[in-house]
Amino acid sequence: MTSQSTSVRPSQLSARQADVLDQLEKLFLGEGFRHLTVGDMARLVQTSRRTLYQLGQSKEEVVVGVVDRFFNSMGKDALRRAHDADGVRDQVEAYLSASVERNRRASRQFIHDVENYSPTRHIYDRHQEIAIREIESIVQRAMLRGEVTRGTPALWAEILGAVIRRLRDPDVLDRVGATRGDALELFGHLCQNGLA
Repeated sequence: MTSQSTSVRPSQLSARQADVLDQLEKLFLGEGFRHLTVGDMARLVQTSRRTLYQLGQSKEEVVVGVVDRFFNSMGKDALRRAHDADGVRDQVEAYLSASVERNRRASRQFIHDVENYSPTRHIYDRHQEIAIREIESIVQRAMLRGEVTRGTPALWAEILGAVIRRLRDPDVLDRVGATRGDALELFGHLCQNGLA
């Protein structure tokens, strides 16, 4: 994957650059990104190519930056929601609810593009691994409180992670006739009833 060392860090973004990233995220969520050229992106979000190239030196860097920002924001929201909830069941469901809400905004084309473009699939894999480790931490704290008495935090995290990985597969979702948001919401309810 191309290095992002030349990309602008979030703390260095101007208000205009942050606005362009927000618009690109909305564009990508609505119609995907693989088919878009840098010129298309600049035209559709009404900015210059120069502004886009300040965000990344290539289309790949711009796309990876937008997708990474999307998943990073989702992760921060998930942590905040889990922190505000009480008890392991509500914490896990709250953590997953951030993903449910954001995936409801994502078109099938966006999901397809993320999964079928190696640089963005790598980003998604990394963020998913972070999420699984956070769920492991939630379960570990619940075990210390005596809320969860079976298994180990790592085992629970791997079981939950295996389901989440399966729900990423567009073919699985097509076969069962569900959106990713629907599947994750149902999974959150299952976790709420099954963990403690």
